[in-house]
Amino acid sequence: ITLVVAKQIESAFFSAEDNLYCNFCLQRGQDWQVVAGVEEGITQVASLPPGSMGKVVWNFPLEMTLKSTNVYGWPQLVLSVHGTDFWNRDVVRGYGATHLPTVAGSHELKVRMFRPLSSSPLQQFIGWLNGRPPEFIDVKRPAMPTGREVIRVESTGTVTVKVNVVTRNMKQFGYSTPIHAHSAPHKI
Repeated sequence: ITLVVAKQIESAFFSAEDNLYCNFCLQRGQDWQVVAGVEEGITQVASLPPGSMGKVVWNFPLEMTLKSTNVYGWPQLVLSVHGTDFWNRDVVRGYGATHLPTVAGSHELKVRMFRPLSSSPLQQFIGWLNGRPPEFIDVKRPAMPTGREVIRVESTGTVTVKVNVVTRNMKQFGYSTPIHAHSAPHKI
């Protein structure tokens, strides 16, 4: 199976947040390998234009080609959005993850972002004083299936990703892929 992906981390909506940038990486199964392109990176810092109501625009392009012998561990795009606090310290504004589309064509993905919460008001206050609110040690945590039931989170915003997908040799491995017409936005 070959998967060719051209995507663009287009924009984000975080109410009352400014000067944001996005880290991205790929979570994939062991059989998947990146043949071309980058697996992780960072966008530029984007500011709120006047009258934008919380929408920052990155329009950051990405391209990659992946290969595998099966679909187990289908690749996921993992995002973490960062900004600055009152004292200009770097803090996480949200995490999110989405599977890359399995159907060839153009897709617009709306990735819901969240951030972990402190387990007590005291820890929240100490984190605020230190400038270290709760964050994941492993940024790929949102894409992992285990341990999510014990994490308290709050919704923080959405990131829009536009993706163009080309698949090859899916039928050869026994997978049927429908012809894809222009799709409506996916909410994940």
